[in-house]
Amino acid sequence: MKQLTIYRILTFILVPIALIIGFLDLFVLIMGLSGNPAMLFIAFVMACLVIYVFASLRFLLHGIGNERPCKSTLKDWIKVNAYGTLFISGMFSLNSTGVFFLGDIQLQQMLSDVMEQQPELAGKISMETMVSMFKTVAVIMFIISITAIIHVQISFRLLRKHAFLFVK
Repeated sequence: MKQLTIYRILTFILVPIALIIGFLDLFVLIMGLSGNPAMLFIAFVMACLVIYVFASLRFLLHGIGNERPCKSTLKDWIKVNAYGTLFISGMFSLNSTGVFFLGDIQLQQMLSDVMEQQPELAGKISMETMVSMFKTVAVIMFIISITAIIHVQISFRLLRKHAFLFVK
């Protein structure tokens, strides 16, 4: 019962995050379709997270919550997109961890290199603000990634436990 409560809380935390990522994914998809094919992979992986969250929400509300039978394809959608979610969450956590281990001087050097490529931003934002924003984003992405990884773990357990809910 405690596991189900944690799963429910994590699901409702991930829903607004999935909405934001889904909105950003539209822009990434447009960039990928307008001449940057490398962005299509990123759009695909971001879509996996969004689809996973809403498929698991449906499983939670309709399957577990109301004990109504679910289509077996829902289980497949959850499983397949869970692997994409694990991939993007792993990348988020690795990138965040990398930022945590960078010193302020190294981070400032990296950001100044990026700022040189973006001359329109050079005078508008101070380096201290950029470093602070970068670290804040890294912390947020780390928390999101850990939340998603734990959610996927619990999802797999609940899919096994409630396998009787899925009909063919």
